[in-house]
Amino acid sequence: MAAQKLKSPPNNKKVNANTPSTENKHVNIAELRKFQSDYDKKTENFAAVKDAIQLLDLTKTETRSFTTFSKETLRSYLKNPKSNETNLRNLSKFLYRLSQPYRRIIGYNSEMIDLTATSVIPLIDLTKDNAEDKILKTYYNTLLQLKKMQLEKEITKCALIAWREDTFYGYVYEDDNGFFIMPMNGDYCRVSSVNYDNTLNFAYDFSYFRSHTETLEYWDKEFNSKYTAYQKDPNLRWQELDPARTICLKINIDDYTMSLPPYIALFETIIDLIDLQSIQAVKDNLSIYKLLVARLKPLSGTDSADDFEVDINTAIEYYNKLSESLPDYVSSCISPLPIEAVEFKGNNTEDTDMIANSQSNLFKTSGGSQVLDNKKQGTTIFEAQILSDESNALGSILPQIEKWINRYLTYVLGDHAYVKYMKVSQYTKDKKKKSLLESGNNGVPVKLAVAALDGFDALETLSLDFLENKVLKLHETWIPFSTSYTQSGNATTPKSSGGQTKDTPLTDEGDATKQQGKNKM
Repeated sequence: MAAQKLKSPPNNKKVNANTPSTENKHVNIAELRKFQSDYDKKTENFAAVKDAIQLLDLTKTETRSFTTFSKETLRSYLKNPKSNETNLRNLSKFLYRLSQPYRRIIGYNSEMIDLTATSVIPLIDLTKDNAEDKILKTYYNTLLQLKKMQLEKEITKCALIAWREDTFYGYVYEDDNGFFIMPMNGDYCRVSSVNYDNTLNFAYDFSYFRSHTETLEYWDKEFNSKYTAYQKDPNLRWQELDPARTICLKINIDDYTMSLPPYIALFETIIDLIDLQSIQAVKDNLSIYKLLVARLKPLSGTDSADDFEVDINTAIEYYNKLSESLPDYVSSCISPLPIEAVEFKGNNTEDTDMIANSQSNLFKTSGGSQVLDNKKQGTTIFEAQILSDESNALGSILPQIEKWINRYLTYVLGDHAYVKYMKVSQYTKDKKKKSLLESGNNGVPVKLAVAALDGFDALETLSLDFLENKVLKLHETWIPFSTSYTQSGNATTPKSSGGQTKDTPLTDEGDATKQQGKNKM
């Protein structure tokens, strides 16, 4: 299998990857971002997607009230997923745009990644004398590079695409003013090899440029040279891109040879939910529909079948005036026969409950039911669910990001401090911070890690420390309040102060009792 070929580690010599490497030197990061935005709008043609995946009922006419989906087509794709990777990838993109619950599931997982929770660690050789100035310089250069890259913003889009399509393929552009990861179309990429550190490399299908030559000016010179090589030799259609310039993240790491959306098992349920919502929309429209009946009352005691109390021509004249003044959701008719009341209203409560239950089941099947479904069933269960979701969202992708950034720093800087990401999310940062503070009380060096969980990277923290303590000398003028935490043991005791409260998590029963007490207040 091609993906098992291992790449040797890079040497520690700095690679000149910081300079803009496009053929046209005037192209900068800002222009590349705009190009990518415009490119996405051009290529994301959902009408073409619908035709390609054949999910919509193409026999629909103007008299149809709602759209139906063909789950049989989806099932046929799943019988041979390898040959239908493109169809399934495009289907996932389509459902991501069409289905709000699916969009929330993808966003929930991708936003679990929090790259502000970062530790930058110089790796010291404890068997040798270490030059402090050199270590400090290496550490500072690493902090500057991370500050420039702003990965907490760039990686979010990478993770979102990975959770939507399984594999994210990206090409890195960097110049003196910025850093940018260009997402690559998965239809033209495939994993090609594995590096020494288990990061992934990918190959690109250069036949793409046969119909997109006008965009080559925005691509790196590597694409220009390799496309030229492909034009001379058709066997070079697939060529592996420079590992120093690429990033490849994969959710399903059990199989590098196939790329399937991680939530592919939910697609049929999502289609069912869309159908149900479409039907409900029609019922909602009918619920406000009215039918007015203008009754022509026959004369009593007449032998003629067409004798009415009002002349038929006069009745039609007034009926036409009535019909012209009615709103769109009210219809009318003339009838000589008695007509019972025409009702279109359904049980709205049952309909709403049906959709809500279907959506709730979708969230529960996907994971994250406590957060996405807004049904908190107790603190203990909630926290356990969050930890489970966090493990699922970060388990495979966070180590890949960590390995990739250290590999990239090796290419760019040569010697660098090691970057380590804490396995936390926005839901568990406070708990992790409490744990680190307890470790700090025992002498563990975690001050910078605690600051990172507060949202300050190492460079910001050290700069603020220098400003406050060396320049402004705030530690000499800002005196803490006198509390049981700042006074000596003899000054304030638990007996005189009433003791300090324990921050012990409540059980589900205790939490429910607490909430009931609040509701009665």
